[in-house]
Amino acid sequence: MKKLLSLLLLLCLTSVAHAQIPTTKYSADEKAVLQVNEGLAEAWNKHDLDLYFSYFAPDAQWVNVVGMWWRNKAEHQYALDVFMKLMFNKTKHTILHTEVRMLRPDLAIVRHNWELEGWVMPDGRDMSDVSTGVMTLIVEKRKGKWLVIDGHNTSIDKNAKDPVLTMKK
Repeated sequence: MKKLLSLLLLLCLTSVAHAQIPTTKYSADEKAVLQVNEGLAEAWNKHDLDLYFSYFAPDAQWVNVVGMWWRNKAEHQYALDVFMKLMFNKTKHTILHTEVRMLRPDLAIVRHNWELEGWVMPDGRDMSDVSTGVMTLIVEKRKGKWLVIDGHNTSIDKNAKDPVLTMKK
């Protein structure tokens, strides 16, 4: 029964390949923030780092899935260029679910669950076991443009048991 429920949950999640932005649910700023989120995934899938980093402020910080902390856009761009060539050059980033929360009129947090297909380490190891996660972005409106100012990417441990799933509501 557990396997059946897990399979049904997986099917539901994967049927939403990209977050769709409804036309009436979100304000104009929320839609713009969600477009930044979508734009990052699209740029990743094109393996276009210039486009990818056009969504980042120069002072944007980033923590990757293994805890590397890059303190500005230049460091993040250099590191991702290396990693894109080594192991991410055939990957596809799929957004499974997205949520946005406005913290102020010019500041928002957006999170999305993701799946990364095609991640293979330089030594040939298939990384599909750690190819799902949660990305958190802090996005700020600067001179009329929404830019990522901070981000954190976390892999999901598929063996971890979340007690909230059994919580009475």
